[in-house]
Order: sequence, then C-alpha cells, then structure tokens
Amino acid sequence: MKVLLSAYACEPHRGTELGNGWNWALNTAKLGHDVWCLTTIEGRTAIEAEVERLAMPNLHIVFVELPAWIDKAFEYHLGFYFHYIAWQQYAYRKAKELDKTIDFDLVHHATIGSLQLGTALWKLNKPLIFGPCGGGQEAPKAFKKYFYSSWKEEVIRSWISKLLLAVNPDVKKTMQRASLVLTTNQDTYDMAAKAGALNPQMFLDTSLPESFYPETYPTRAPKEVLNILWVGRLFARKGMPVVLEALKHVRPDVPFKLTILGDGPMRDMVPQWIAENNLQSKVDWKGQVPWEEVKRAYTESDLFLFCSLRDSSPAQFLEAMAYGLPVVTLDLHGGKNLVPDSAGIKVPVTNPEKTCKALAKAVEQLYDNPMLREEMGRNGYAFAKTQTWTLKTEHIAGLYSKYTQAKPTEQTVQPNTLNLT
Repeated sequence: MKVLLSAYACEPHRGTELGNGWNWALNTAKLGHDVWCLTTIEGRTAIEAEVERLAMPNLHIVFVELPAWIDKAFEYHLGFYFHYIAWQQYAYRKAKELDKTIDFDLVHHATIGSLQLGTALWKLNKPLIFGPCGGGQEAPKAFKKYFYSSWKEEVIRSWISKLLLAVNPDVKKTMQRASLVLTTNQDTYDMAAKAGALNPQMFLDTSLPESFYPETYPTRAPKEVLNILWVGRLFARKGMPVVLEALKHVRPDVPFKLTILGDGPMRDMVPQWIAENNLQSKVDWKGQVPWEEVKRAYTESDLFLFCSLRDSSPAQFLEAMAYGLPVVTLDLHGGKNLVPDSAGIKVPVTNPEKTCKALAKAVEQLYDNPMLREEMGRNGYAFAKTQTWTLKTEHIAGLYSKYTQAKPTEQTVQPNTLNLT
C-alpha cells in the first residue's frame, strides 16, 4: 500500500513527538508498505544518516521547507501555532504534487498529535487516519497555585485551543473527512466528538521499542526503605510540588526515599519545594542523567510517583510499568487512561489538600502491602508488553485496508476503544 504519512515532528533516536513521528514512518515501512513521510527540515541531518544506514527503498522522507521569515516565527512564544499551520499548507501543496504521480492509497497524520490543529491533508480526498492525538486536556483550576507564574500560559493555551477549534477550518474538515480519529485520552475523545468526528476511537500514542524492555520481569528483594521514583521534565504542569507536598503527609513510620531524575525551567524552585515540605533528608534530585542511569533507576525503585496536572499520554508511565513498577498518579488525563486499574493507584482530583493526602495514603498502602506492589508491578509489566511499536503499528496497519475500502458515514458517536489501549 502507498501511504502518505504527515509527521511535522520526526527524528530518530528521540523521545516524545519527534520519536513518535519517526517510529510511525519506520515501522509502517518495515511492514512492507511504501511510505512517503512529510516532515520539516529540523531533523534532516539525523534522518538522512539513519535512512542511509537502514537502506530501506520503500521509506521516502520528503522535507517540506518554509520561507525563512516563517521559520523565524518559530522562535517566538506563540509562533509555533503560526509555523505549524503554515507548514501544513506547504505540506499539502507538496502532497498534492506527489499524488499526481504516486496516487496514494491512504493518508495518515501522525504528528503533531494535536486535535485542535487538524491537518490540511483532508483536501487530498483520500482515506484519512488522524492521530493518535491529544489536546483536549486542561489543567484543573483548583491547582493553579502549583503553576506559579506559568498559570497565565495555561490560560492562554486554553484560550488558543478554543479559538482554533472555532476558527481553524482544517479542524472541522479533518473531523468530518477522517475515516478514523485516534485520541489518546477521554478528554480528547470528547473534544473530537464535539468537533464532529464521525469515528473517534481511543488509542494510546505512547509506545516503546522491544529493545527497551528487560529480558525478564525485574524481581525486587525486600528493602527497609521504600524507593520512590519521579522521572520527567521540570515544567510547571508536571506537578513536582504536588508530589513533594503529598510526601509531606506520609506517616512518619514509613521510611522512603524519593529520587528525582530530570531538569527543566522550574529547576531553581526544586530546592525551595523540598525545604518547604521538610524533605531534605528524603529526596535525592539528580537532574538530567544518561539514559542508562534512568533505566537503572527504574530497576532499583519500588514504585513510580508521577502527578502531572496536564498531560496527554506520558511515556514515563509505560517505561515504569515496563520495569515492573506499580504507579501512583492522579486520575486525570493521560494517567487516567494509560495506567490500568490493576497496575497502580489513581487518586481523584478534588482540591490540593484532599488530593495530596490521598496520594500519601496510596504510598502508605503500597509500603504496607509488598504483595500488592508485586501484583501491580506484574500487571503493569504484562500491559506494557502489549504496547510495543511493532504491535501498535501492526494494529494500525491492519486498519489501513479496512479504511481504504469504505468512507466514514454519519453515525451516533459512541466511545470506542481499540484493543491495544
């Protein structure tokens, strides 16, 4: 099958959206499809080197360049939106030109995975799969104090999201024309349905390569101290102060040690947060560390505590479960849908005091019950093994044939979940 893949963010050996874009292109081509991947010039050097190394004649990377003055806009705070929408129009022109000679069977928009930005490729009038995408999640207003000065950025983001849904013509047309709209969380599913998607379905965008997983389930010997792990970028929305405030409420007889791996814009606040919660002797903040050290930390820890206040589908959850760690998190956004009930404890988001105390109770429960930790760890490990890039791509590629045979029709929108979520 001749597949046109749109991957604005795309680069090998990278995480997040960049890695997602590359993995969709690579793994779809590995299944034998002829793939033309539209992307920006940002990762050109790395992409060309990897394409040369792989020597896959059915993987074609098409770099869509923009005028310098548009590229310049990317440097400004809100310039990304303008840059991306402009790139979509240039990508459509290139796709239209390619289609004259290639005649694509199907279009798959992979990145950016943001529903409210849509895709201009609906104009090709080809079977279209859009996603997996997020974008429907918003940070709970009751927790705005944890954002400090960044809360105004959350408000602006929310306003822009609503504006784009209302005025960006590509959103409505994408929802109406797409054979399948894949959403990573319930919030985005609801947004897609409201925006007119004919066939929205839940599907996690987070996947891991087979090489990431340990060969066998990592057994853990009993220890006196409960080793808790947090991994991520120190953005305000990642909720680090929520984690520290929660640990302040843990019973004094529960010996624990929190290891923080990560760096970011809020780094200067971390010592203050630790001191405010009297956790100086119980927290080890290591900053950004090599990937091998991250994997070692997953192996040596007893539970994963991560409480992002706005996140689509954090890869950290899947990484932690791949190493057999039970998860404690918020019953919110990506965590709500990504972490199985049998693999962790998801705390309701009410108000800061109640939520932090409930998180503390979850930590206490897992300390008091090592067998529950083991059971949740094994359940998470089993789930994570179903979330490899190979399995995910095979599943989606299996739908390619289905959606090249028929166009979507008007139907009552019901929550559908593909069997790999």
